[in-house]
Amino acid sequence: MQEALISLQQGAFEDKGNRKFITIVFAFAYAAVLTSLPLMQFKDRANYLTYASASLQILQRYAQQGWVVLLTNEPLWLLANIGLRQLLPPEGVLRAVIFLPALLFSLLMLRSNPRNFIWVILFLLVPQVLKNHITHLRQGFAIALFLTGWFSRRRACRLIFFSMAPFIHSSFFFVLGLMVLTSALRCLRLAAVLRIVTFAIAGVLVALGLPWMATHIGARQFQEYTFAPGDISGLGFLFWSSILLLMLLQPKRYLRQHVFELGTIVFYLSMYLFNEISARIFENILPLVLLAGLRLGEPNRRLFLTCILAYATLTWGQRLLGPGPAF
Repeated sequence: MQEALISLQQGAFEDKGNRKFITIVFAFAYAAVLTSLPLMQFKDRANYLTYASASLQILQRYAQQGWVVLLTNEPLWLLANIGLRQLLPPEGVLRAVIFLPALLFSLLMLRSNPRNFIWVILFLLVPQVLKNHITHLRQGFAIALFLTGWFSRRRACRLIFFSMAPFIHSSFFFVLGLMVLTSALRCLRLAAVLRIVTFAIAGVLVALGLPWMATHIGARQFQEYTFAPGDISGLGFLFWSSILLLMLLQPKRYLRQHVFELGTIVFYLSMYLFNEISARIFENILPLVLLAGLRLGEPNRRLFLTCILAYATLTWGQRLLGPGPAF
């Protein structure tokens, strides 16, 4: 299977101009297909229509409650809806917040690793990635902005886009915290084991502190969670623990280059048994984790890709054959 994908990829990308053309065409097709899906047949679409038509009133209500409430309730998301509403009807605004982030996200992912174009396409179709442009539209918007900063070579652009992301989706406040922690650990030059322990401790502390934050900050998002693990099977924990092990078996150079991705997995696993928010935070970095897996040495790279392919297939099967909607 992997050999066939490599052969197909090499045939399509012998010419650089051909590669750019295919990348742009696929990105537009990816965004267009997602935008053309039935508008109201997916979870939370009614809420997104409310944002499209009433964001100004929502923004004014938060502003009346003070700066803390305003800044923790995603004001840039509301402003984006307000701006688009000046040009489009509510349904058009909703389609725009599907199309534009999906286009930007797919372009960034495909351009980040053209040598593994086919595998990146498969990553874009992993349900945990795809749902950010079907049901979690606000999160998909924030991920696209975050990746714009991540792949930018200009420090100012990186800081601007990183700073924008949490005001689109508040879970990125935790992502920025993990980035600060990563920078601190790199400066301290701690051993890999100590870095893992540090990220694990951070995850536990955040999990224990979330109920307090929900009580004192007043962010809308905290009202959606029970701060309990919910109905979990443990399969996700075992799967990502296995992926983490594959990465930790790499040479020290790989571990230094991907401290952030590895730390995010550890952070997610340490929060896994405490509450359901851990998955939303991890999904923000999942695209980068998948890209980091492509840089594994053999045979770990082959094992990683096999695991991701099996994981995506199993997840699609559960969604398509399950009693409820796929998304």
